[in-house]
Amino acid sequence: MKKLLQLLIPAVALMVSVTSCDKNNTTTNPTNPTNPTTPTTPSTSGPTPVTPSTGDGMWGALIAVKMQYSYVVPQLGTPVNVETQIGVASFYDNNNGNGNLVDAGAVSINSNDLKKETNNSYNVTATQGMTPSTLNLSGNVDWKVAGGSGIPSINYTHAGAFPEYSGILPSTVSKSSDLEVDLGSKVSGADSVYVVLVTQSKTIIKAFGANPAPAKGTIPASELSGLANVSDNTAYLEVVPFTYELNTTSGKRFAYIKETAVVTGVNIN
Repeated sequence: MKKLLQLLIPAVALMVSVTSCDKNNTTTNPTNPTNPTTPTTPSTSGPTPVTPSTGDGMWGALIAVKMQYSYVVPQLGTPVNVETQIGVASFYDNNNGNGNLVDAGAVSINSNDLKKETNNSYNVTATQGMTPSTLNLSGNVDWKVAGGSGIPSINYTHAGAFPEYSGILPSTVSKSSDLEVDLGSKVSGADSVYVVLVTQSKTIIKAFGANPAPAKGTIPASELSGLANVSDNTAYLEVVPFTYELNTTSGKRFAYIKETAVVTGVNIN
């Protein structure tokens, strides 16, 4: 049976840990990260996006992320929308979920080369006006891996629509009432969807099935009441629909993930 890869928010780098559960569950309970993203003054780069890695019987994960980040320019009071596209890949020396990262040779996503970091993780980022400006993350995602360190050569197309979220996120979160985020028909092309609220001191994650998604994704007031007030839009509210496939190459199983992270800066009162 396929596994549902649970996503954790990284602190600064594009690395997280993963647990698993039945893909058919309508609601999962991800563990809150011990080192949540620390919000700072809004910038054009946005927060670190959700980027899952691998575990539980898999030798690696290849992840394509579209982050749609909206923030307000403090001096102007006008909203700015930025889309960043990211490719992340990790490969391991075993498949028991706690292996060491290994050099798998050259890796590319839709013909864009990923950079191999000193710890053997791989990533590439594209933003409008930069080089590259896009990874062409709209439908099929083509992955190529040269192979090495026990990882086979891979040439795999993660086919199908990219997950999307068309809802409008609020700009303010009230601690005195439940936070309800529209899901339902606003979510498409996803297996599951996460609603995430990130502050300087706490990260709250709620996970929901997406076949279909519930009408609302709710964070109860009981979990919001202890948060500190935020008045400069430096807390983050995120909706993260994602889909994945597991595929075996040369006897080794790899996870292929496509996700969209819709992120906005919010105030909390």
